[in-house]
Amino acid sequence: MKGLGANGRGETLVIKKILYKNDFIIKLLQSFFGKVSYTLLTMVFTFLCTRLFGAEEFGKYTFGYTVVILFMILAKAGLDNGLIFNIPKNGSKQISFVFLFNFLLSIIIMVILLLFISDPITIILLPLIWMLSMEQLFFGIYRASNNIKGFYIINGFWSLLLRISLLLIFYYFLSKNVASIVLAVYISVTFSILLYFYQNKSKFHKIYVDKDILKYSAPLMFSSFIGILIDKTDILMIGYFSTNTSVGIYQVTVQVSNLLLMCLIIFNTVFAPKISTLYHLGKLEKLKTIYLKSTKYLFFTGMLLSLFLILFREEILVVFGREFVEGGYALTLRVIGQFINISVGGVWIMLAMTGKPIYQMYTNLITCILNISLNLILIPKYGINGAAIASMISLILMNLTGFVLVLKQFDINIKDFMKIR
Repeated sequence: MKGLGANGRGETLVIKKILYKNDFIIKLLQSFFGKVSYTLLTMVFTFLCTRLFGAEEFGKYTFGYTVVILFMILAKAGLDNGLIFNIPKNGSKQISFVFLFNFLLSIIIMVILLLFISDPITIILLPLIWMLSMEQLFFGIYRASNNIKGFYIINGFWSLLLRISLLLIFYYFLSKNVASIVLAVYISVTFSILLYFYQNKSKFHKIYVDKDILKYSAPLMFSSFIGILIDKTDILMIGYFSTNTSVGIYQVTVQVSNLLLMCLIIFNTVFAPKISTLYHLGKLEKLKTIYLKSTKYLFFTGMLLSLFLILFREEILVVFGREFVEGGYALTLRVIGQFINISVGGVWIMLAMTGKPIYQMYTNLITCILNISLNLILIPKYGINGAAIASMISLILMNLTGFVLVLKQFDINIKDFMKIR
């Protein structure tokens, strides 16, 4: 009987491991398809904006929305990750406080920005700082609750379908300028937030003030803000030094070149937990093998996709409108930068998952200073091509730095990439 009991327990353990593994794979697939859906529908939205409204009107919206995204990072204050860290331990007791803090911080940020911003479209879009940061807090709740599918069904599908539908309706029946884009975005984001709240209303209780979650979240906010500043500096400076049309054209080159990032996102999503597990188990040789194999595959995949985007850049850009062909050279430069980004593999996820995230913070800070300096010098002279040069140099420097750090930290030689199969 004892033998049977032990055997039964062993079988139960095996079944639990299988179920856990299958659940993990399912969650990865849900995350992957959610991101793909969001990316594709966002591209459709951009396509309609450019074809219906033109580069100038789309540029007005893009500049204002970029300001919103930049300060949204400050408004959420890293609290989305704070919720992911604390919900498994403390349940939902901190949620009401986090949302109240986010609301108050958003109001302060918007009031300060009103003192310095004169662009009317940007001013109209400022409330999105609160709305989009709140959406990210809900994303933290969904992730902590292992319900990624629930978030992406709203954010990556229904909300964007509504936004696209409203854009078409407003264009034909309301206005043929940027007002229709802004209104479609506002209504779709409001729709999303109402659904998030409806699905999670039971998690909101009386306010429990907790300073610890703020202390935990603050460094994450700093790193995220620097990262988004590197990514958005070129758009902001083109808007300042050049025209709305240039902003619109450049934004399309950004979205097209970022298609390369899907390869790296898939790698980071799938292997980040495995990297951490292997590191803590001391299986560094296996960890190195995974990195070497994945980097080799990413290099060749990135090279093929990069060549396609560069060789057919005019055919791709003309889809958005004849005026967007002007961004061909900028697209080429950005593709080169993104190619280097993915061809070195998930260097920063390797460092972060092995207890060395501080390297990325320092590298991001140096890269941010370099990127701003290059944009200040190059955009007044070369316009969107100057911004693309600055972006390419910054991406190459940042990722080659990460690559060198990974080689040193894990005792990897360049020749090891040739040996791996």
